[in-house]
Amino acid sequence: MPKPVIEDAIVQDSPRVKTSSRHILPSLFRRRLPAQRARTDIEDIEYIPVHDSSEPETQSGGKPPLRLIGFVLLVILPFLASSVYYAFIASNQYVAEARFAVRAVSGAGDTSDAGDPGGATSALNMRSASQDAYVVTSFIHSTEILNRIGKKLDYRAMFTRQNADFLSRFSSARSDEEFLKYWNDHVSAYIDVTSGIITLKVRAFTPDDSVKLADAIIEESEKLINELSERARNDIVQSMKADVQKSGKTYGDTLAALNQFQNASGLLSPQMQAKNSGTLLTGLLAQKLEFETRLFVMRQSNAQNSPTYQQLNLAKDSLDAQIEKMRSELTGPENASLAKALLDYSRLETDRMIAEKLYESAQKNYDAVLAEALRKTLYLAVFVKPVLPDESIFPRRVSTPLIILLALIVTWATLSLIWASVEDHRI
Repeated sequence: MPKPVIEDAIVQDSPRVKTSSRHILPSLFRRRLPAQRARTDIEDIEYIPVHDSSEPETQSGGKPPLRLIGFVLLVILPFLASSVYYAFIASNQYVAEARFAVRAVSGAGDTSDAGDPGGATSALNMRSASQDAYVVTSFIHSTEILNRIGKKLDYRAMFTRQNADFLSRFSSARSDEEFLKYWNDHVSAYIDVTSGIITLKVRAFTPDDSVKLADAIIEESEKLINELSERARNDIVQSMKADVQKSGKTYGDTLAALNQFQNASGLLSPQMQAKNSGTLLTGLLAQKLEFETRLFVMRQSNAQNSPTYQQLNLAKDSLDAQIEKMRSELTGPENASLAKALLDYSRLETDRMIAEKLYESAQKNYDAVLAEALRKTLYLAVFVKPVLPDESIFPRRVSTPLIILLALIVTWATLSLIWASVEDHRI
């Protein structure tokens, strides 16, 4: 038996040592009573018990440390469980891949110009429809495609197979919203921003199911593109047709107004009538001038009493009455004058001509839009079709457990650092 050292006895027997061990400052800076100054400073010395190195140290009565227990519970056991699952339980999953793009065809240039050597080649302009490509990818991840595919395939049965493992397969009792999340985990479609190419990947428990689903998704996506293209064509055609109908109605109204004016005024063409009246008035004025000249000569000859003079004077009076009547017809009262009729006719004729030009322009635009709409403006170009996969890609039986192990170690280390920080603050 080893002999107890004197320091142990002093520490156990002296209450002064216990009291001094609770002090923080050294004895040099503590005030002493006058009666205690003669004592030695041995009472102010803290004594550390010396243990025999031959006796093993234990913590908490021989229990293992908490860090080791936490490492086993948080790292070792989950890693072993995931390794067993991915090595022996996880079902094989096969991936079918397809690649396609949404293309647009639009008319470009005037092909009617025979002198343009590039007219025939520039008639069709092929370009990438990036916005429609985003519409297709959004459609693939929506419930609408599930409703359409469900009319031809039992897609739920493909993911609820009993031979699949319990963690990978989908439970038939779960809701449609939960299946949509499951669908988005097994069906992915993303766009290459630079080229606009859509890459589709479908993951299923059998090779046949993955290919069937991929073909169904491509078929429904192509139908969607055709529907969008047809809807756009119908919208623009209906719009142009409405313009043609509106302009045609306006043109018809102007014709009816012009016809009503002609019937009310009795003038087929006031312009022609005014021209004829002007010509007739000019002739009457010329005859009047001739008669006045002859009458002037006869007055100079003192032949006022001759029958010829009387006849010429009567003819002149008749010409004056006719000239006055013609002038009243041309520039008489506002409601009865030919000038007013000519003004109204010109306004109606101008409205008719404008309506006619608008109607011809609308009809020409409608014919051009209709000819353009007959072509398929949008289509789905599939250049990598889904093929039957030879081997399963998922699950990754080696890399996935290693990634899980790395994540568990990082988590355990983080929690250990947090716990150590808490303990330091407690001290």
